[in-house]
Amino acid sequence: MRCLLTFLHCFLILVAASAQQKLNAFKVVDSVTKKPVPAVSITIVRAKLAISTEKDGIFEIPGDLTKMRDTVIVSAQGYYPYRILIQSMNGMDSLKLIKYSASTVSLKLLQAKDLELNNFIKSNVVHYAGIHTETAMFDYLQLAQQFYLPKAGAYLKKINISRLAFRLNYQLEAQRDAVEMEPTKFRVRVYEADTIKGGPGAEISNETIEVEDKESQYLNINLSDYKIVIPGQSFFIAVEWMRDFTNQGYASVYQERSGYKQLLSYRPAIGISPIKGNRLNIWSLDIKHQWKPYTYFSPDYTDLAIRVIVQQ
Repeated sequence: MRCLLTFLHCFLILVAASAQQKLNAFKVVDSVTKKPVPAVSITIVRAKLAISTEKDGIFEIPGDLTKMRDTVIVSAQGYYPYRILIQSMNGMDSLKLIKYSASTVSLKLLQAKDLELNNFIKSNVVHYAGIHTETAMFDYLQLAQQFYLPKAGAYLKKINISRLAFRLNYQLEAQRDAVEMEPTKFRVRVYEADTIKGGPGAEISNETIEVEDKESQYLNINLSDYKIVIPGQSFFIAVEWMRDFTNQGYASVYQERSGYKQLLSYRPAIGISPIKGNRLNIWSLDIKHQWKPYTYFSPDYTDLAIRVIVQQ
């Protein structure tokens, strides 16, 4: 299915008024194989819009591209991000991404033991990140939690994520006991720590780790089959939002000029750990694809409700 980018009014004023706007279709492909790159993230920087494509890697932008003043960032796991001015896309039909190879590290563990990182009591989680609030818009692409090891080198075995989920009733009035959980779909990313900037650095694994859940508030994700080795003493686990119809919802947001508005939001909302640490360990990837500390809940809270089990 093609993903149609519907721009906000502030962005559409740059497009020539027309009864029938042209639809400019693009396919995101691998630069070598020329095959479609599945599940690509398309970001419009100034408009602060992002959407995920389907497996065919196709998306559309309506209007006259030559009159638009914005930048498109195309990103996919295992590929270098691709930036291009919308004006420069006029006349193009495909965008080529260059694949990179994540560094692989072999590790032999003698008498290895499981090590639990960032443990918390899930029933104590009451705050969540990933949804709009009355005081702040949530327009980040990823949130990442930093973890620390006593020594370099460990196998990543499992992660647990606490998410906000409501039970929805799709039945008739007389059948109120028949309910089901809100579905969610997202990707897990694993990064080394950037020793210079302090946030997430190079990606440790370029395999796509996609999680889909319909039943749980506390997600148990087994990563043993991916054989991910953490090369250093610090790493990040990130949640990447998939902005598609599966995850789409609405949040009521108060704006001073216009009052309350129903704005699009995307699942999942990630829990905030009830345990305060000595430093802020949450980082966010903004619409410009820049990593920055996520300070919304600080100084009261310092960590996401993401628990990790490694073998070291």
